[in-house]
This record gives sequence, C-alpha cells and structure tokens, in this order.
Amino acid sequence: MRTALRESDQQFAAVISTRRRQIVMRLLLPVIVAPIYTVFTGSFMAPAAWVLGYFLLQALEVGIFPRVLIERRMEDARWRSAALVIVAANGVIFGSFGVVVAVFGGPWGVACGALWVSGAILNAVLTSVGCRPVFTAALLPQIGYFVILALLAMPLGASLGQAVALAVTAGLNVTAALLAWQLYQKVLAAEREAKAQAQAATAAKSAFVAMVSHELRTPLSAILAGAAAVEGRSRDACDRSGAGLILDSARMMQSLLNDLLDMSKIEAGRLTTEDVPYDLQALVEDTVRFWSAEAHKKGISLRLEVGAMLGWARGDRTRLRQIFNNLLSNAIKFTDDGGVVVRVTTRVDPHGELLQVEVADTGPGMTPDQLERLFVAFEQLDASTARTHGGTGLGLCISRQLAELMGGDLAVFSNAGAGTTFSLKLPLAMLDGTFKPEGYEQPVAPSMDLRVLIVDDHEINRRAFGLMLRPYCSQVVAAQDGQAALELLSISEFDVVLMDMNMPVMGGVEAVRRLRGSNGMNRNTPVIALTASSSADHVDQCRAAGMQAFVNKPVEAHKLFAAIEAVLDSMNAEQDAPQTQARVMSSLGKQDHH
Repeated sequence: MRTALRESDQQFAAVISTRRRQIVMRLLLPVIVAPIYTVFTGSFMAPAAWVLGYFLLQALEVGIFPRVLIERRMEDARWRSAALVIVAANGVIFGSFGVVVAVFGGPWGVACGALWVSGAILNAVLTSVGCRPVFTAALLPQIGYFVILALLAMPLGASLGQAVALAVTAGLNVTAALLAWQLYQKVLAAEREAKAQAQAATAAKSAFVAMVSHELRTPLSAILAGAAAVEGRSRDACDRSGAGLILDSARMMQSLLNDLLDMSKIEAGRLTTEDVPYDLQALVEDTVRFWSAEAHKKGISLRLEVGAMLGWARGDRTRLRQIFNNLLSNAIKFTDDGGVVVRVTTRVDPHGELLQVEVADTGPGMTPDQLERLFVAFEQLDASTARTHGGTGLGLCISRQLAELMGGDLAVFSNAGAGTTFSLKLPLAMLDGTFKPEGYEQPVAPSMDLRVLIVDDHEINRRAFGLMLRPYCSQVVAAQDGQAALELLSISEFDVVLMDMNMPVMGGVEAVRRLRGSNGMNRNTPVIALTASSSADHVDQCRAAGMQAFVNKPVEAHKLFAAIEAVLDSMNAEQDAPQTQARVMSSLGKQDHH
C-alpha cells in the first residue's frame, strides 16, 4: 500500500510536475532560437545538432517521468537522483547556447550570451521554488557558464574593465536569483501555513456548528412533538391557534438550522446529493401550491406555467425542492405588488436533457452592486432586509451551490425598479412512461398495538417521542443508553426500537451490533436510527450494524410513523415469503399425489 509522501518529496514531485507542464514551451523555444544561432555561427549543422540534442533530452524526461507516475517515483531516492541529473543536463545543454554565441559573436556575442544565461537563471528560480535540490541542479550549470563568459570576454575583444564589469554583474545576477528564490520560498511557506490555518478554522467551525445543531435539535424535537399533540387533541380554538403558532415558529427555526448545517457541509466539502425516482410534475405543483397561501396573504398573484407534462425523473428531489422553496420564498418576500410567475420547461441540448425553471417577480429589482453580493453567504441586500424579512442570508448561496453540485447553474437577471428573474438550469434524467413507482409516499396509518423501545440519553427526547407514540402504541418503554437498552431487550419483546446514535456508556451502533449478534428474542427486531447526521459514511455505518431505517432530528411525527410503517411492512414481506413458498410447495405436492 502506498504511503503519503513526505513534505520534501511532495515539493520535489510538485517541481517535476511543473516542468512537465512546461514541456510545450520548452520544445518551442529552441525552434525559435535556432535561426539566431545560425546567424552567429554561419552554419546550419551546429544549430540543428543543438536542437536535436535538446529535443532528445526532453523526450527522455517525459519518458522517465510520465505525469501519472511522478508522485510514485518521487518516493524513491534513485528516481529523485535521476530527476536531478536530467535537470542539470537540461541546464548544461540550454546554457551552452550562450557560450557558442559568445565564441562566434565577439563582445556583442558575450553580451547576448550573458543575457541568455540570465534568462536560464530566472527560469530556474520560477520553476524550482519549494525544492532546493532541483534549484541547485538548475542553477549550477548557469553559474559555470557565467564564469566561462567572464574568462572569454578579454580574448574575444573586451577590455579588462568590461570583463570585470561582466563578472561583477554575473555575481549580482546570481545573488539576486538566490534572494528571489528564498523570498519566493518564504511567501509559499506563509501561504501554506495560512491555508492550513484556514482549513483548521473551517474544520473547527464545522465541528462547532455540528455540535450546536445536535444540541438544538433536542429541544426542537420536543417543541414540535408537544405543539403537534396540543394542536391535534385540543378542542379549544385558541389553544389550537397557539399550538399552530408554536409549530410554525419551530419549523422556521428548523429551516434556519438546516441552512447553517448545509453551509457548514458545503464549506467542508461534505454535502452530497442522492439519485432516486421522483414525480417532477407533482414536486413542482405541490411546491407552488404550498406557497400560494403566502402569496394570497400578501395580496399578490402566484402563477405556474409548465411547457408540457413533466412526469417522473431521477435525481435529488429533496435538494430540488429546497432550491424551489428558496426561490419562491425570496420572490414572494420582496414582491409587494403584482405577482410571481414560475415557468418550468424541458429541452434537449447537445449534452442531454435539461430542466429550466424561471421564477420571475415584479418586485423592486436590484442594482449591480446588490447583484454582486446576492450569492455571498450571510449577506443581506442592506441593513433593513434582515430587520424586515429576517433570515440568515444563506438561502440563495446554498441554492447556487446545490445547483452546481447537481451539475447545473443558478443565475439572476434584474434591474432596479424592473423586477427580478432567477433562472435555474439542471441536467434532467427523465424516466419513460412505463415506469411504475412502488409504494411511493403511501399514506401512513400507525398501528394501535405496537410495543416500542425508545433509546435516547436526553430525557426531553424520550418524553417527546413518547408523546408522539403513546396514542398509537400499546406499550412505549424508554432507555437512556445502549447498555440499558440491551438489558430491556433481553427480557421483553418489542416490535420496533428507536435508537439514538451518540450516547454515553454505549452508543447506538455498538448496541445494535451486539443485539444482532445475540440469540435473544429481539435479535431480528427492526431498529430505526434517530440521528442528526445524514452523511453517507454515517448511514453506511448504521446499516452495517444492522439498522433498517433513519429519521433525522428534529423528529416530526409523520416522518417517524412513515419509517415505522416501512420497516414493519418490509419485515412482514420477508416473513410472508417463506410461508407463501411453503403453501405453493404443499399445493404442488397435493396435485402430484392426485
């Protein structure tokens, strides 16, 4: 197994890679210079031999160090030595042009040769920063050529003073190259350190946001559960209205919290999308229908224009709905007169099918300065925006990031006083008309005789989940950690287990792993993970331990019921299959007997 390169080897590999990228320029330069060479020497053969030798050396370097093998070969000291030899040989052949020009061109040839060697030194500085051995190998041949030029100056017609001046100038040139290389090295080191600090700060911020969000989801789950229970059971209209207000506020808080989490994942490069079948037509219509009440409340119109029946597609319906919600929320928020039009069309371009959504409003529009800041995280158009409309300033920024993550783009067109149009373009994978969804978003009817075990270290969560489940379940039992849950599972039979992930004493993954490895009565009981994380690694870890479903916190009752219904249906189907097979075999046996 390959190990990570040491920092010095990484720098070595980076310099050789830089040289590899310059190969076209290095091949063109001799072709351009060769005619000048011919003018000084008066012969075509010498320039041709020089160009041929230089080309062969470049071919050797490309053959020994192909782009895909550079890093691997820099792990071996022998390959690093070979690279230094090639760099030095390049310097010897390249710099030789300066000496030949001096020999055939007299004092002016010496001057041209000195300039040529100076250019070689400058190239060594620019292409070898970060790797002292390569810089040394590239520089030493040019220092040697400066010495040769200084010694040849007088025999070629220069005075003593001119020869001394050439030697001093050459020394200053080399000294300047050394200082420039060291300065460049310090700048790169400072840049690397700043980058490392920025990455560490981003990681710390992401960890802090994740921790705070996990803690906030606990009371938020309880608020949602309590308010939903009051709204559903109370006969008093005032109480129901108050409960509805609490629910709306909690969902708004949940939306803000999700924005912060999404932004944190985007910055850390951990935001992913899914690829599942979904009803695009229904998604568009449901989203517009959802926001029509808000538009009606403001006294503005909301109109949907669809080019053709959209049907079913594959993609991330959750993220697509999130973008729709952000665009419609923004349009309605800033439109006081007139209305909002949503245009949805599909078309085919050279790259495939494309979904285009335009959300146009008759609001105040935006100035060029406001447009520049529109997609910047945490930015609001002006100070009054946050006071009037609230929000984090993350919605549009996240929407553009999501669009790009799904291979599309989100653009905006606006003029002050003339409204705003957002244009979303996404690759579209439509499913043909024969596609038949199985059990897609079927209504959930909770069973009345379930025995449920709730495992969570927060008492508030245990009470909130119990409040959701007790009206529909015959028995609800709670445990505060994985160890306590295993003890209960060893003495009582349950239909479903709701398992938190992060708990003291024993976490959810370890508890389920031990449950599946036991021979107890609940060995095959379905387990639903209650988690604040939906990352692919986290989900894979839960599935590997033996969990069947996942519900993200803060938990809402309908999502929890849907998960319970799904795991019970799946378990019943698995139990029915052997029984059905047995009945079929029995029937076949009777037919054979007759």
